[in-house]
Amino acid sequence: MGSLAADEASLPVGVVQMAPFAMQTDGVWTGHSIELWEQIADRNQWKFHYVEYPTLDQALAAVTAGQCEVVVGDVSITSERIPFMDFTQPYFRSGLQIMIVEDRPRTFGRLLEQVLELGHLQVIWIAAIVVMGFTVLVTLFERRHNPDFPKSWHDGFADAFYNVISVTITGKSVYKGFPGVLGRLVMVFWMLLGQFVVAYVTSSITTTMTVEQLQGRITGPDDLPGKTIGVLEDSPGQDYARNHGIQSIAYPCMEAAVAALVAHEVAALVDDAPVLQYYDFQHPKIPITEVGPLFDPHTYGFALPKHSGLRIPINHTLLSLSESGYLSQLGKRYFGQVFRQ
Repeated sequence: MGSLAADEASLPVGVVQMAPFAMQTDGVWTGHSIELWEQIADRNQWKFHYVEYPTLDQALAAVTAGQCEVVVGDVSITSERIPFMDFTQPYFRSGLQIMIVEDRPRTFGRLLEQVLELGHLQVIWIAAIVVMGFTVLVTLFERRHNPDFPKSWHDGFADAFYNVISVTITGKSVYKGFPGVLGRLVMVFWMLLGQFVVAYVTSSITTTMTVEQLQGRITGPDDLPGKTIGVLEDSPGQDYARNHGIQSIAYPCMEAAVAALVAHEVAALVDDAPVLQYYDFQHPKIPITEVGPLFDPHTYGFALPKHSGLRIPINHTLLSLSESGYLSQLGKRYFGQVFRQ
């Protein structure tokens, strides 16, 4: 094994903070991988102490140099690392996933906001002013020439408005219109204007809803090229963006990355699926969700020095914990369900 034996006073265990696998609060380490390791250590009656490293690369360098006996956390088992260290059998299957802003319901306020952004509202306001102008004109004309027209301005205006809207929208009404050649021309103009208003408003709303559906909708990794995505610093998501030529912005923590996503500074976040799902599960009020399948799959294991004598007993205990259902229950507690794969 490495520089220390399992029966020595205390095994140095390397850890790096990354929720939900390894987290430190008030000096106490918790998390999915921490609980799993402590269960393994307890069953093997090992004493240990945690040694925190700023980055995973530093922790792996320490285990390679024999400065710690195991690295606990979301350590991916990769072909690049195998020549320099040993790994236990995988205890967690993972992969990258995409987080986007969750779709909001189509409310009237949201629709109005989209119409305004696309520049349609000014034309609609002009049409509304013209309709109100016709309503006033009809009210004045009917009060002077129609003895059956309501005498009060309130009732008369309402009756005129009903007729104007009816003609504008349908081109038909019980209202007979203005007499004479000039009156007929006014009615023709009125009906043509009405058809234009109806067609314009309909097309505006249709365009708005279509643009909203097409605007930056991301459903999987194939939709990422050409967009700017958010990633965490020194993360698999950052490596993926770099390797695939996708423009990205790196953030120091999930809080900053999610804030940028909600503020629409980036189109999506890409990171390990369990990291995204855990954050989503812990913050149900934030409008975020994960979409698409897992991609760039990888597995997590504990990293050990080359030829470590801990590997066999750890693997034996991991199998026992898996067969007893402990690993499944541990996943439910951290992710709200069995991890979505």
